[in-house]
Amino acid sequence: MAEIVFQRVGDYLLAFNQEAIIVADILRLVLTRAPEDDADMVGIPIHAQTESFAALHPAGHKPHLIAKPEALDEVWQRTHADFKGMVEGKRTVMVFRRDGPTLVALAHLTPAETARLYPRNV
Repeated sequence: MAEIVFQRVGDYLLAFNQEAIIVADILRLVLTRAPEDDADMVGIPIHAQTESFAALHPAGHKPHLIAKPEALDEVWQRTHADFKGMVEGKRTVMVFRRDGPTLVALAHLTPAETARLYPRNV
C-alpha cells in the first residue's frame, strides 16, 4: 500500500505533488497549484477526513496525516548531513527553489517542501 501524506493547514488537509494528483483523481477533486512552490496541491475539508481517507484505501493507498512539528523532526533526522546544519542556533536544510539551491530554516519550509522531504513508508 502506497502512503499518501496529508498536512493540516487551517480547515483543510493538503496533499502535494504526485500524491495530490492521485487524491484528486480518486476523490474527483480539483487539482490546484501551491503558489509559493508551483507544486500540485489538493485539499480535503477537515470535516470530510473520515470518508475521504476511507475512499483511498480500496485504491491501494494509505493516507497518513502528519503534524508539522513531528514532520519537521522527521525531515531533519532523514536529511543527509551534507544538506543540513545549524545557522544562528536554528536547524536549516538545503532545498531547491526556483532560483536554485537555498538554505532555509527548517521551521520556514513550505507545506509542499515538507511533503516532498518527508520520508515515506512504501
